[in-house]
Amino acid sequence: MRRRHTGRAVQRFTLAQRIEHFLLIITFNVLAFTGLPQKYFFTGWAERIIRLMGGIETTRLIHRTFAVLLILQSLYHIGAVLAARRAGRERGAMSITFRDVRDVLLDVAYLAGLRREKPAFGRYDYRQKFEYWAVVWGTAIMAITGLIMWFPEFLARFFPGVLVPAARVAHGGEAILAVAAVIVWHFYNAHFRPEIFPMDPAMFTGQVEVERLRREHAEEYARLVEAGIVAPPEAEDVPEVETAPGPGASPPPPP
Repeated sequence: MRRRHTGRAVQRFTLAQRIEHFLLIITFNVLAFTGLPQKYFFTGWAERIIRLMGGIETTRLIHRTFAVLLILQSLYHIGAVLAARRAGRERGAMSITFRDVRDVLLDVAYLAGLRREKPAFGRYDYRQKFEYWAVVWGTAIMAITGLIMWFPEFLARFFPGVLVPAARVAHGGEAILAVAAVIVWHFYNAHFRPEIFPMDPAMFTGQVEVERLRREHAEEYARLVEAGIVAPPEAEDVPEVETAPGPGASPPPPP
């Protein structure tokens, strides 16, 4: 018997987290759109984009402005996480543990048909954790190498000059890796998976349906049920079955 769909939902992301995500979308795309043409300035398409934005100096100004915005956004995120932990508010466990390694193996076994059930994930599964830390790592690399290229003469007073070309190589390589990761990894998990196509609305509405939470984050669902935030599952509907009267039973009343 299929369970009735109730349409209930619980909050998954706060308004502040959704604003962070929206700003990250803007800054990342502007940085990619203004940064990659600078890396491939010798190509025709890059030259056309730079010319469209008003020349190389204007392109650099836009790129650096949004780089500063990304750094400020990152500092805000670090402060918000530390403040939430100090106040005892839950921001979601994003630490990668040995359990996540086990979940990877169990999920691969499930997808390969070697297990009947997928692992019970908590608030965030291993895919979301890996992507989160990829953003943290990538932002740190891009910020450090970008500042080195922005102020090469100042840093050359204290560090070897080879640091500047090394930073340029790392900055461009990480940029390509970040764009590829968004297209291949994030787009699939947030848009193209059959369960959520064409888009996962949770980051925009802030809510997720209880039934979907039960399927994709069973451990988190159980925690919310135990905490009384989510009502326990409804009892399955049992159809009434007519049975023959037993010995000594009164006959049914006449029509």
